Amino acid sequence: MDDDSDAVEELVECMVKAGLSCLSAGDGWQALKLLADGRRAKVVVSDLRMPELTGLEFAERLARLGGGDGPEVIFVSGHAGFDDAVEAIRLGARDLLTKPVDGPRLVKAVKSALLARQGRDRATPAVGAETGGLATRKRAALKQMRSLRRMRSQHFPTQLFSDPCWEMLLDLYDGHLAGAEVTVTSLGAASGVPLTTALRRMDQLKAHGLIERTEDIEDKRRTIVRLTQAGLAAVEGFFDTYLQRPPT
Repeated sequence: MDDDSDAVEELVECMVKAGLSCLSAGDGWQALKLLADGRRAKVVVSDLRMPELTGLEFAERLARLGGGDGPEVIFVSGHAGFDDAVEAIRLGARDLLTKPVDGPRLVKAVKSALLARQGRDRATPAVGAETGGLATRKRAALKQMRSLRRMRSQHFPTQLFSDPCWEMLLDLYDGHLAGAEVTVTSLGAASGVPLTTALRRMDQLKAHGLIERTEDIEDKRRTIVRLTQAGLAAVEGFFDTYLQRPPT
């Protein structure tokens, strides 16, 4: 979704060639109408800066329209600042790409978001399905923690409960469960602290052997962050203990 029709047409053509089915919209209102009319979308790509309805305003309305089961959102922007990234992550955006965005980079981001959506679907058991599996319970506990975090931020200043290392570990674990890539930018935004502080905390996590950073081979402007085996074991151990705690 972009107000530059030529750019949209080019990117749509690239995604179709990659085997992705997609529809285009000239603005946020048109996209919302398509979705309200019953068009199903697993991933939505939106420009951050648009007239009348901005990308962030569109994402807020999309969240209300989806009823908690909305599509993954990817934003693109040529002038996004850190505050924009923080707000985008708060609204549940999967990624924030900087312009100019070429077709292969967008295809990779969309496929990563589709994997995240599939992981989210697997984490939600069907009615009547067995819900006692440990993996399912861990995903449910993680979802509960993240929901509590969002609820808390609506009522209290975020800095009162700032714990960036823990927030980043949870986001990386969420990405691991969903099979999705997490970039330095999105992880820093999700931490809830200024980017410079988030980068220092990432260095601390790396020094403790909990995370690793690798350069995206296909796009050297992106750095991917993952939990190390030790980091994953530590987070998994926490959730094992959390789920075994006696009820209060």
